[in-house]
Amino acid sequence: MTHIYAFQDNSGQWHGDPDAASVNSADKPSRGWLTYQPVPGTPEASSPFAGQTLAVLYGVTELEPGPVIYRLDSGGSFQATWYVHTLLATPVGSAVIPPQRRDQPPTPSLETSLTHHGRLYALTATADANGHLTTDITVTDNDGEIQAELRGTLNLTDLHPLARLLHATIPGSAPPADGYERTWSPADSARLADRFRTQRDFGALAQEFNCRRNDIYRRLLELELITAPAQRRQGRFPQPQPAPTPSPVLQQRRLQHSNSHARWSEQEEAQLARQCAGGASVTQHSQDFGRSELAIESRLLKIGADGPAADQARLNVL
Repeated sequence: MTHIYAFQDNSGQWHGDPDAASVNSADKPSRGWLTYQPVPGTPEASSPFAGQTLAVLYGVTELEPGPVIYRLDSGGSFQATWYVHTLLATPVGSAVIPPQRRDQPPTPSLETSLTHHGRLYALTATADANGHLTTDITVTDNDGEIQAELRGTLNLTDLHPLARLLHATIPGSAPPADGYERTWSPADSARLADRFRTQRDFGALAQEFNCRRNDIYRRLLELELITAPAQRRQGRFPQPQPAPTPSPVLQQRRLQHSNSHARWSEQEEAQLARQCAGGASVTQHSQDFGRSELAIESRLLKIGADGPAADQARLNVL
């Protein structure tokens, strides 16, 4: 995917990774202009680059993408790398990337994607304690350029009717009645599990949760609160579904780093922290975990690791 990986401020100084290598060595970096105008009243509004028109470099690199999409004055919308996003968003006088406290639980989030007719459809969603879900849906082509995007915040309870509404907008499609599969929020799933302890009538549960009996049955199977008849006879559970095929760009990246852009497990993070505390270098981490050195440094900062490699990573962002 194409990312903004470096920018030049009004004084002519470059920030980010201006020397980053492209995945395709024959590609030259693309240049554009970005007027950085954060929302007034937010911490980003105190960024030293707020209000500046920045020259930017963008292309397909090994660098880890950040969470924000920036729209260029010169045309096109692209995600910035974590490093560039952090540099832009950090207020004056603050640490560039503050280590994450280990006693703070991560915000519940969802990341999923699928490929259809040569386009990548990616969805990220983050839920807060008040039941609000902030979603970001992007559609990118094979070159990583964003072709469409949809952002917004809604209540978890609105997911089901919203899915029906979106389905109804498809030309020639029938209203999603019997063939529609209910979408379950974490809160509804927990409530269903609690109700199932006292209410075993699928019809009553379907009426209570405003769905079909089959939706209740399938969700209870997924929560492993019941087992299918075939499973009870055979004494086994269904085989796990195969993982989706990575995109061509990701396959190319994984020729060099086998775990590029793969999710970090808790066990891997714990192992990374132990090895870092033992004095392992960033290069050694990269070989052990099959990830780029930039991805290793980013993860060391995120988990608040201690050791020479983590100290060097902190220096690299100053």
